[in-house]
Amino acid sequence: MYFIGLDIGTTGCKSVVFDEAGASFGKCYEEFDIICRRPGWAEQSPAIVLDAVKRVMKESIRQTKEKGALSEEFSALSISVLGEEIMPVDKEMRPLRDAILGMDYRASEQTQRLIGKVSAPEAYDITGFVPHPMASLPTIMWMRDHEPELIPKTYKYVTFSEYIMKCLGAEAGYIDYPQAGRTMAFDIEKKCWSEKMLRGAGIDKSMFCYLAQTGSIVGHMSKEMAAELGVTDRVALVAGGQDQTCAALGAGLTQEGIGMDSHGTIEGIGLLSHRKVTDETALKGGVSCYAYTIPDQYFLMSSCQVGGLLLKWFKNNFSHVEIEKARQSGRDVYDVMTDCAPKGPSDVMVLPHFIGSGPPWNDLDSRGAIVGLTIDSTRHDIVKAIMDSLTYEFKINMQFYESMGFRLREMRVVGGASKSPLWMQLKANILNREVASLREKDAACLGAAMIAMWSRGVYASLEEAAAACVRLDRVFSPDSAVVDAYGRAYEKYTHLYDALKEFNRIKI
Repeated sequence: MYFIGLDIGTTGCKSVVFDEAGASFGKCYEEFDIICRRPGWAEQSPAIVLDAVKRVMKESIRQTKEKGALSEEFSALSISVLGEEIMPVDKEMRPLRDAILGMDYRASEQTQRLIGKVSAPEAYDITGFVPHPMASLPTIMWMRDHEPELIPKTYKYVTFSEYIMKCLGAEAGYIDYPQAGRTMAFDIEKKCWSEKMLRGAGIDKSMFCYLAQTGSIVGHMSKEMAAELGVTDRVALVAGGQDQTCAALGAGLTQEGIGMDSHGTIEGIGLLSHRKVTDETALKGGVSCYAYTIPDQYFLMSSCQVGGLLLKWFKNNFSHVEIEKARQSGRDVYDVMTDCAPKGPSDVMVLPHFIGSGPPWNDLDSRGAIVGLTIDSTRHDIVKAIMDSLTYEFKINMQFYESMGFRLREMRVVGGASKSPLWMQLKANILNREVASLREKDAACLGAAMIAMWSRGVYASLEEAAAACVRLDRVFSPDSAVVDAYGRAYEKYTHLYDALKEFNRIKI
């Protein structure tokens, strides 16, 4: 049997087909753009996303069938989706506007209004979501305030999870527990929509879709979609998870003590917790706590709002020479960009708060900065400074979790950075511990596929699925020759935010 893991991210989507042992047989990726209608706004066209999803699925299925698979051997599909995006739909599940993404902070006023009704500590204890304008609930409030003409047309507010699954053939709109945990409207302990949060926002719970535990079968592929993709309508559609929780499962996080460095468009640190963590320390540190893909477990996450996105910004604005070299040589442009990067710590430092800061500061007024420039500084120094500084930021969050009592004996890296030996070695050097890449680089797709396998009874539990399917690829150990130098640079970096904090609050 074959299982499809579909991952919908911020800047693209990927479909990978796996067998029961976690070996991939077909995969396809397609990028799409973020729509920025105003500074600070970030939206996405659901029609463009749906078309891309169908294309990548069709291609990954075609590749698998080329290797001998039959249409009837495709058993189930599960989905991994970026968090916080939200949009209104009508009764036919047709979008009434583009989705507003989590990196869009336009709902600041609505967030403050909401916590005026439900205090920040209480909202956090219920939802595990530190009150923030990225959350779906205040964003819905913004839409109702500023686009009232959509209210009478709106049947539900949905994320891409419900929308895509319904388009594929699900019987109704279903949202899985991990994805619901990113709305700031879900009670993570009771596993239901929170009446208190919805009352504070002035929104009825009927405006949200049905809830489904990860692994629940929510329908089957429609005849029309099955014919278009080249499978049968017996393919089960299985409730999956938010992308970070699926990636963590695909990285083998089935117990406490293993940490995940998720380094894609954004970078975050994630870990499994046996208990809900919503105390004052976690709130102050900006820790997200929500349902994990493994039932009755929690997932803790802290994210820097930029990761690979910051290198992409630099590439688009300052790396035209490297873009041309990559085009001529056929190499990856990011490999070309790092060819001339300094081997040790860069003399330049970057504060990567280009979309405000994430944990542990959670300062929306913080701004990005490049400091330490001299007349001798080059663009290569800045590229390396971006890489260094993102990893310093990650280390700050890792040490915060350890101060809360979590002992992270092992760190596994997923996302684009895991494919780069340079990045992986840099992480080992700065974190001063072993970091591992995975055999299957598309961990979110593997995690989703493992959920599909579990739903079909291939494995008795997700822990059993992970033991069978997840394999480490390469372990990178710290280089003792540079660890001390990076340690000194890190100590200097820890003062950078405080040095610029008041400057960033000066209004022009």
